[in-house]
Amino acid sequence: MGKSNPRNRAKNRNNPTAREVKPPTDPELAALRQERVLPVLKDLQSPDLKTRSTAARAITNLIENNKTRKLLLREQIVKILLEQTLTDSKPETRADGWGILQNLVLEEDSDFCVYLFRQDILTAIEGAGKSILETLDSEKVPFKNLSKSEKELVWTLASSLISLISSLSEAQNEINQAISNRFTISQFLIGTVTKGGAPDYIVLEVFNCMAILLEDNKALAQQVKEREDIFLDYLIIVKQDTDNKDYADMKGVGACQVLHNLFNSLTWYDHNTPEKGASDAGLIPTLVRAMNQAKIRTTTLKNGDSKHSSPDQVIQLALELTAAIATSLQDALEHASQPRNGKKEGQFAGIVKKEEEFGGFDDTEMTNEASEVKDEEDLVDLDAPEYENGEMNEEEIADDMELVVGEGSDDDEAANETATLDLLVQTAAPQIINLLLQNNGNRSHALSALNNIAWAVSVIDFSEQLLKKDHYLESIYELWVPVAQRIWGEIVSPFLASNSADVGLASVITSIAWALSRCVKSDIKIQPGEQRKLMALYHSSRVMIGEREEELANAVDGGDDPFQSLGVKCIGALGSLALHPASIDLNSDIGIFLLTLLSGLPDVAPAEAVEALNQIFEIYGDENYAFDEPVFWGNDFCRRLEGIQPKLKMKAKSIDKRLFPELRDQVDEAVHNLHRFLSYKRRSKAAGTLHLAMR
Repeated sequence: MGKSNPRNRAKNRNNPTAREVKPPTDPELAALRQERVLPVLKDLQSPDLKTRSTAARAITNLIENNKTRKLLLREQIVKILLEQTLTDSKPETRADGWGILQNLVLEEDSDFCVYLFRQDILTAIEGAGKSILETLDSEKVPFKNLSKSEKELVWTLASSLISLISSLSEAQNEINQAISNRFTISQFLIGTVTKGGAPDYIVLEVFNCMAILLEDNKALAQQVKEREDIFLDYLIIVKQDTDNKDYADMKGVGACQVLHNLFNSLTWYDHNTPEKGASDAGLIPTLVRAMNQAKIRTTTLKNGDSKHSSPDQVIQLALELTAAIATSLQDALEHASQPRNGKKEGQFAGIVKKEEEFGGFDDTEMTNEASEVKDEEDLVDLDAPEYENGEMNEEEIADDMELVVGEGSDDDEAANETATLDLLVQTAAPQIINLLLQNNGNRSHALSALNNIAWAVSVIDFSEQLLKKDHYLESIYELWVPVAQRIWGEIVSPFLASNSADVGLASVITSIAWALSRCVKSDIKIQPGEQRKLMALYHSSRVMIGEREEELANAVDGGDDPFQSLGVKCIGALGSLALHPASIDLNSDIGIFLLTLLSGLPDVAPAEAVEALNQIFEIYGDENYAFDEPVFWGNDFCRRLEGIQPKLKMKAKSIDKRLFPELRDQVDEAVHNLHRFLSYKRRSKAAGTLHLAMR
C-alpha cells in the first residue's frame, strides 16, 4: 500500500497576527487612514524618542474623534502598545503608551475593557505598578531628589494606571474579582499614596479606585484590614485633617467613601464593630460639613483645589455617600435583629419591622366560606393573635423587649449602638433639606439621600406598644416626627401643588412620601386635599411616562422592578396615609380610591393591583379600628372585593410564569390572600353581631 506524503502544516503558513489590514471602502475613512492614522502609527514606532512622544500626543487627539479612533483600533494600535510601547526602555514612551490606553478606555464602552482583560493587561499593570513603587522606595536615588519633570512623569504614569484599574473594575464583576485577587495591584494603589509626596489628584484617584474595589468585597476588605494598617491610618489622618479645618474637601469625603465601603464589606455596624468608632457614625459629621455649600465654595477657590474637585463634586459625593450609609443602616438594623448565640444584639434587636409573607388571617377553616359562629369558643378564637394582622401580643412584646433592654443596660453603650441612626436623623436630614431649599445643582442626589434616610427609619417598628416600653425608641420617634413633617411640608407639599410633569422628580418624591407616611402615619399633618393630588398623580402617571411606564408597570421589559413604578409608589403612599389612626373621612376617601382602582381589573398593572390589595389588607385588617364599620362595611367593600376576585384570577393567568416568575407569584399570592381576607372579615362580622345579640 502506497504511503501518502506527510503534510508540513507549518510550512509557508501566514502569521495571523501579522496579517495586513485592508483599507476601508468608504472614501472619507480611507483618506483619514492614509493621511492621519498610518503616519502617526509609524511615528509611534520610531527609534527617536522625540518622534514617539509627538506621535503619542497626536494619537491622543485622534482618539477623541470617533472615526479616527475606530481606524486606530482597526490598525491594531492595542497590539502595538502592548508589544512595543509599554515595554520600551524609555520611561517617557511607556508613560505615553499607558496614557493612550487610558484614553481609549475612557472613550470606548465596557467591551473594550473586557478585550484588554483577555489580553492579560493586568499582568502589564502589575509590572508598571511595581516599577513606580520601586521609584518611590529607591534609596539609591531618593524620590525627593528627582527633578520636577521626573516626578511629574511618575505621577502621570501612576494616574494612567489608576484610571485604567478603575475602569476595568467597573466593567465586569469577573474583572473586578481578578483585580482583587492580585493583591499586588492593591498594594500599588495603597503604596502610591502612603509613601508620601503624592499630589492631591493622585490621592483622589486612588481613593475612588479603592472605593470601587472594596464595594461588597469582603475578601479584599479583610486583606486590607490585616495587611495594610498603614492605609487605614492614612485614611483616618486625612479625614481628621478635614475635620480640623473649618471646611470639608474632596480628600476628606473621599477617605470617608473608602472607609464606608470597608466597614460595609466587613459588616462593621454600630452595634458590633470590633474597634471603637470604626463604623459609619464617625463619617457622617464630615459629610454633613461637606454639604455646607457656602463654606466649601469660598474655601475651595481660596486654596486652589478647584482644578481637581469643584464644590458641586464634593457635595455630590457627600450626598451619594450619605445615601449609601442610609441603605447600609437598613442592613445594620436587620443584622441587629438576628439572634446570635441565642441572643439578639444591639439596641434595636427585635424591633425592626418584619417583611414577611402575608400572614394576618387564619385560613384553617376555609372549607366552608359561610361558616357560622356556633358557640362561645369561637368568640375566644377570634381574639387570638392569629387574627391580629401578624402583630405580637403584649406578652410576646415583653419577652422581646427583655432581650433588647436586659438588666443593667448602659445608656452610653445604647447610644453608641445607634449613633448612625441618631446622626442621620438629627444632623444629616436637616442639612439635606437646607441644601434642597437652596435650589442648587445637586437636587437629585439630595432627594435620593433623603429618600434612603426616610426608608431606613421606616423599617423600625414604632408601634404604640413598643414606644411605651422603650424610652430610647420613643426619643428617636420624637426627633424624627418634626423632621418628617418638615420634609413633607417643604419638599412633598410644594411638589404636589406644582402639578409638575417631571417624571424622575415625581418618582423620588412619591417614594419619600410613602416612607414618611409608612413610618409616622397620622402624625404627618397633610394639607387638605393632598390625598386627592396623590390620586391625580397616579392617574396622570401613564400620561407623564407614556409607553415606558406602561412597560415598567406591566413588567414586559423584564429588566426593571414593576413594584418600583410611579403608580405603585402613589398607591403605597396613599395606603399608608389611611392607616389607623387616620380620620374616617381621609380613610374613606383613600379606601374608595383603592377599591375603584381594583374595579378596573384586568386593565390594571399587576404590580399596582397587588400593592392596592396589600394596602387594603393592612388598613382594614383589624375590625376594632374606628373606620372599619363606617368605611369598610358602610361602603360594602366586602361584596365589591368579592366581585374583583375573578378579575384578579384572570390577571394572574395572563402573566407568563416562565418570563415573569416573581411577578406571577406575587399576583397568585394576592389571589390567595384576598380569599383569606374576605373569609376573615365575614367571620369577624358574624362574631361581632353575635356579641351584640348576647348582651
